[in-house]
Amino acid sequence: MNQFDIYVNPVVKGRKRYPYVCSLQNRLFDGLTSRIVAFVCSDESIAFDKISVLVTISSKKYFVCLNVIATIEESRLQEFVENISDNRESLLAAHDALFTGI
Repeated sequence: MNQFDIYVNPVVKGRKRYPYVCSLQNRLFDGLTSRIVAFVCSDESIAFDKISVLVTISSKKYFVCLNVIATIEESRLQEFVENISDNRESLLAAHDALFTGI
């Protein structure tokens, strides 16, 4: 599993609001059975400035919400959609804003 891979949200009850999740975890930790993910939404009112990143997934606009993160067992992440590593710099900037304030 690669960093910034997008999967269909395995939490069925949450799919309406957050249809996807984004794997944040680096491959250095592939030995772990869980993955740290950020939830992905299309609702701009949920996305917070500086800690949500606008991305395109399957030709539609979404926000990776770094303020909505969780750990999910890797085995539950079954429906791969695409990788958004071309947004790496923006995603890392949002991470830095959330955790360090810069």
